[in-house]
Amino acid sequence: MGFLDYFFERKNINTSVAETKASKQPLIYPVIGNGGVNWLNDNSQTYITTGYAGNPVIYSIIKLITDKLSSVPFYLYEVKNGQKLKSYKSLALNGNFISTKSLVTKEQSLKEVENHPILNLLENPNPEQSFSDFLKNAIGYKLITGNSYIFGSKPEFGSNKDKIVALSVLPSQLINIIGNQTVDYYNVSGSNVRLEKDSVLHLKYWNPDWNSGLQLYGQSPLKAGLKVLDLNNTAYKSQTEIIANKGAYGMLSDISGTASPEQLAELKNRFQNASANEIMIVASQLEWTQFGVPSNELQILQQMDLNLRDLCNLYGVPSLLLGNSNDKTYSNFEQAEKSLIYNVIVPELTALKDSLNKWLLPAYMKADNKQYYIDFDITVLPQLAADMSEVIAQLDKMWWVTGNEKRLATNYGEDTSNPLMNEYFIPQNLVPLNEQSLTIGNDPATNEDY
Repeated sequence: MGFLDYFFERKNINTSVAETKASKQPLIYPVIGNGGVNWLNDNSQTYITTGYAGNPVIYSIIKLITDKLSSVPFYLYEVKNGQKLKSYKSLALNGNFISTKSLVTKEQSLKEVENHPILNLLENPNPEQSFSDFLKNAIGYKLITGNSYIFGSKPEFGSNKDKIVALSVLPSQLINIIGNQTVDYYNVSGSNVRLEKDSVLHLKYWNPDWNSGLQLYGQSPLKAGLKVLDLNNTAYKSQTEIIANKGAYGMLSDISGTASPEQLAELKNRFQNASANEIMIVASQLEWTQFGVPSNELQILQQMDLNLRDLCNLYGVPSLLLGNSNDKTYSNFEQAEKSLIYNVIVPELTALKDSLNKWLLPAYMKADNKQYYIDFDITVLPQLAADMSEVIAQLDKMWWVTGNEKRLATNYGEDTSNPLMNEYFIPQNLVPLNEQSLTIGNDPATNEDY
């Protein structure tokens, strides 16, 4: 029995074997060969080899994004108040994550679950990866090729039948969508493996090209920037050729005209091999002329700087974070990092979270007869510490929010040992206007001070 046959064969086996098989089933891609692969029309393999693997700018952009988002934790919650959850989703949809209203509304609508099989998936999605590695793979493929395919393994029998018990990211350049206007199933190129559509979570960017069903695939950002990517790769190649064939760096001249060719050669050797801080003594009057950087090399360097900004713009990444000192869009590095978080990291994680809630949770909610919700927490990122400090200062003034609500909103956990943490503490200096003890009369003589 071949490797793929073992994982995808359907036969009657006991529950423990089925669940073991399901937990390993996604790990098929290390053995899939490249022979006979029919690449997609948008050439996903090219975006991998000449983009991520062949261009230092694209590599740096993808690494910057995936390193940042992989440090954001995911949690499982039980829904306490569905109406409040709608309000929280609306706030999150508008990017309002770190505010008193958003944090308090989240606390009022959701209760964190501390022990559940889904939490195991959010920590160890498969035997070979942590959730951090899983995030890098899932979002990384999407950033490069425009598509990310997550395979969910389900036991065929037993108590966990129809529940996803393992997650694995499939190589997007090897996945074909079978169907014209809709997805019938997925196929792994170079094999007869058929993946049912309810077992695959497809993350993708919008593709307006409806030619021959291409809209079913996501459009890679690199497709729009393919010319810029090609220019940048060519610029690096040209720079390498210039350095390899570099001519004279400068000219050392004997102004007095008294030095022989042998003496000039000796002077050249002495200058080339001079040690740091050495004081050289020569008999001739010499002059040094720096040739400078050739104009064609300057043009290449300028082009590479422009390419850097264009490629960063494809992903919404501030080029300042990749060393472009000419990027004056942001006043400082910290503001550029916040822009990366709110404009890139949050949208990518939100798309993944929403898809997991729709695809992963239904079977578990049906079995438990409870409503669950997966969410991530960006407040852990140090770049947002100042924003959290402002929220804490605002919460301190909100007497209509209990102590435990404030603790939960700021991820400190509920204090169950002190009942007063569930009480409202009203400031003593606040009283209704109709209870004011001061009475002002009608006599103008006595009211003149008022």
